[in-house]
Amino acid sequence: MKISIISDIHMGFGSETVRSEDPYTAFEEALEKSLDCDLIILPGDIFDSRTPNVDVLTRAMKLLQKPLLTETKAEVVGKNHLLRKGIPVIAIHGTHERRVKDLLNPVQALERAGFLIYLHCNNIVLEKGSERVAIHGLSTVPDQYTETVLKEWDPKPVDGCFNILVTHQSIAPFLFAQHLVPLESLPRGFDLYINGHIHGSKKAEYAGVPFIIPGSLVPTQITKDLTKHSFCKIELEGKAVKSIDFIELENQRKVYYKEFEEKDGLGEIENYLNQITPEAHKLKPLVKIIVSNKTLPMGELINKFQDKVILYYKKDAPENDIEPRSIEERTESVQELSKKLLRQNLENLKLDNKKFETIFELLSEGKKEKVIELLENG
Repeated sequence: MKISIISDIHMGFGSETVRSEDPYTAFEEALEKSLDCDLIILPGDIFDSRTPNVDVLTRAMKLLQKPLLTETKAEVVGKNHLLRKGIPVIAIHGTHERRVKDLLNPVQALERAGFLIYLHCNNIVLEKGSERVAIHGLSTVPDQYTETVLKEWDPKPVDGCFNILVTHQSIAPFLFAQHLVPLESLPRGFDLYINGHIHGSKKAEYAGVPFIIPGSLVPTQITKDLTKHSFCKIELEGKAVKSIDFIELENQRKVYYKEFEEKDGLGEIENYLNQITPEAHKLKPLVKIIVSNKTLPMGELINKFQDKVILYYKKDAPENDIEPRSIEERTESVQELSKKLLRQNLENLKLDNKKFETIFELLSEGKKEKVIELLENG
């Protein structure tokens, strides 16, 4: 059985900027190159927003018609899903799509429209001839609650199947942040682990079996070690993984990253940019530069090269600093930044984080009635 894994697509990213088409172009190419597979897995952050607008949803549905209209021999076993034909698409929601309990998220909406199968703390079995694959999905939960949710769910491998656990979490040691989920907290006994959310693709091992981070499909982050983006294809043979391949996209912007020293001036930076622009680019390339000299008037270079490259810069960045986007493209909305501050203050006061975060999210979406109901019911 062949499986395609396409993660962190971020449809809606860069809206109303020169990069607004990038997620759709990338997803279309990845889907086209996945039509020889028996199954497609989307490990979260299909969308860049928990409430994508009608245009974004419509374009997502149009693209997801491709696998629906492609014949396959893989079938869903024992569950009554809308999906009757085509390549099964299995998805979980990511950090960008997560909404509080009882509010429909966009991945659930796609399932109800018949475009995919959505998993959260459950599993589904697919069959192709004598091959059986069980997909177990944990959609994003706040990292500080992940271990508790895993214990409550307590997923077990399905007998007679190749078992895959799909998550979308901040897992150590692959990230550096607060509230990381230790890799060792994931349940053992599965034949393959897949984790979205982390944008750099990586093949590792956990409990003696492959642990795959497919990476992001589009460059929403540019760092020294994150200049290439891809999706992943896996081929199974019985209860073993026969091959794992990361497929780089062809119709994607080239990404460049360069650090300049304190002694370097505008001349050195301009020379570097001039070396990039003569190349034949299908799309305007992305260039991220780190500048140690804080006094340089970078606005001059941005204006000079704006027709040739999309230039991001950061002055005197720490080694592990991540500048994910330009100001108009930043992931964190005012609500998300406010929620981080709220979480920190609640932790300091030793109050119930989960309840107050739920109230905050409900209020940010205008669900006043649900807030009143939650408060009245304690």
